[in-house]
Amino acid sequence: MTTEPQSALLEQAMQAIARIDLAGARRYCEEALRQRPDDAAAMHLMGIMIHHEGGRSNDALAWLERAAAQDATNNKYQNSYGVLLFEMGRFEEAAQAFYRSTNLNGGDGLIWNNLGNALLRLGQAEDAERCFRQSLAVMPGLISAINNLGLALKFQGQLEKAAICFQEAALHQPDFVDAHFNLGELAYYTDDMDAAVRYFRRAIEVDPNCRPAYASLAQVLHDQEKPAEALTLLQDAVRRFPEDGDLNFALRLQLSSMIPAWHIPMINDTERNRAYDAALRAAVKPGDLVLEIGTGSGLVSMMAARAGAGRVVTCEVLPALAEAAVETVARNGFSDRITVIAKKSTQLEVGSDLPEKADVFVSELVNIGMLAPNMLQVLSHARQNLVKPECKIIPAAARVYGALLECPHLARINPVREIEGFDLSHFDRFRSPAYAQIDLAADPHRFLSAPFTALDFDFRHEMALREERRLLVSVRETGVVHGIVFWFDLFMDETTTYHSNSVSRTNHWKQAAEFFTPIAVAPGDELAIEVGYDNTRIWFKPV
Repeated sequence: MTTEPQSALLEQAMQAIARIDLAGARRYCEEALRQRPDDAAAMHLMGIMIHHEGGRSNDALAWLERAAAQDATNNKYQNSYGVLLFEMGRFEEAAQAFYRSTNLNGGDGLIWNNLGNALLRLGQAEDAERCFRQSLAVMPGLISAINNLGLALKFQGQLEKAAICFQEAALHQPDFVDAHFNLGELAYYTDDMDAAVRYFRRAIEVDPNCRPAYASLAQVLHDQEKPAEALTLLQDAVRRFPEDGDLNFALRLQLSSMIPAWHIPMINDTERNRAYDAALRAAVKPGDLVLEIGTGSGLVSMMAARAGAGRVVTCEVLPALAEAAVETVARNGFSDRITVIAKKSTQLEVGSDLPEKADVFVSELVNIGMLAPNMLQVLSHARQNLVKPECKIIPAAARVYGALLECPHLARINPVREIEGFDLSHFDRFRSPAYAQIDLAADPHRFLSAPFTALDFDFRHEMALREERRLLVSVRETGVVHGIVFWFDLFMDETTTYHSNSVSRTNHWKQAAEFFTPIAVAPGDELAIEVGYDNTRIWFKPV
């Protein structure tokens, strides 16, 4: 390549990127860097070009980081660095880069919008709201910032204001799919199912590639007791997007859905019952108003009444369970103090369903792997809308532990493959896609590592909506790792803890196992494991 002015080389590189000539863009970038190795603009463009090539995020990030370091006064370099960090899921580092960019140039609405998105992923909704408002102050017509402001308001429980933002975004840009999708989510959140169906269908109409809309619409149809329609929708979506993990998960969940059978063993879980009872006796003062989410049998609400609550309001989304709980409460003489409401907790209103905000908030939303779908959002809504600031929350926190697991007999059916010489893999589609239950007191197994702390949750405060990190787990035994076994401690309060690794036969949760492709190991090996959670579940996977 002949020697050309630096500015001309960079201009030609940008033109090559625009016409998707990545090989040409690379040649121009490399020549520009050969002529001036310290040129921040060339480094920045090289990072962007590599990112466009795909699959080499770390290489692209290194170039963008060098550009930002070489010219620390250029806000665009900091912003590009932050954008890639955000795409890689490194939200805290992305937020720091966006902060630096706004400090260099506070008049760029796009960067304020980026910073708000990063803060929203970190669970800092109030700070995110301020960023989105600043974005709109300097760039009033930025539709994505209007939409994102709605998300920040939603996460703070300001649902009506959130709806206004989403509606405004859709009005000004009718093909802005995120606004329609978010209106659907909000309608579902407030139990307006007919509206949710309309908005999700509109999102799919605007953008047939909006994959989350298929899963969300299927969920609404399922809740409307239209399982066949939900199943057909998900099957069509999976045929369209066969590699989409979330759609496959939703399809598997729909196929495996059934009437909950765990209520009976749950009420017979002595250790669980005693932990809740002890925590309620310690927390409830005479005359307190107690809110319970998830009535079930009515057992926990009756414990609260027995502990001295002046009134207990408990909600149950399944009408049949709510009806049974009303009868159970009456049989035990608590009808004058316990009110069972057949609603989602997000539908409860202070002043009608609740006479005032609650003094004590108790819930039992966890599953065998601790984190149940939508659990964090339900708890967040209750904290923001239904309880007093000084409210006592039961359980208050949780800690999840894990260990490398060897368990051949359960690994054989997770997933189902060959059984007794027959190929039963087609039957595997009926297996729940979630982690499996294991009973460490009964199932033959070996720990191939010492137990380790995986995740901590504090239900008294807002948490990030998604988190993931990597752990190096040291192997202490020779064997085959079939997956990760995990369990949890529920910290009911400062003195009472429920341990789900109990070997008691009445422990209804038992423990959970995440199976993956078997890995042979020996003492001294270190296995890199990604552990994380989102609004659906906790996961473990080797990396």
